[in-house]
Amino acid sequence: MIVRISEAILVPGMTEEFMIRLNALVRDFPSHYDGLMSHEVLVDRTDPLRVSYVSRWRDEASLVAYAGASWASDPVTFPDEDRFLREPLALRHFAPAEIG
Repeated sequence: MIVRISEAILVPGMTEEFMIRLNALVRDFPSHYDGLMSHEVLVDRTDPLRVSYVSRWRDEASLVAYAGASWASDPVTFPDEDRFLREPLALRHFAPAEIG
């Protein structure tokens, strides 16, 4: 499994519109992308301008189908997304570690 986190730092005053657009975009992702095991949008409790989209993918092939060959370096964005952001999206990938 690969956990993908895209983190946005929003422009003040743009949060509501950004959240509406983001939620509309990702709502149906599980039915469109085989291999997407789960996903969620998270808002930082201490900084509501910091929003993360967290997705869990079965394997690299699933991520390539979603994000393209440059999945490890290039975030997936929606049209005109830049106007909502104070800085470019931060993108990170994680592998689960065994506990115990």
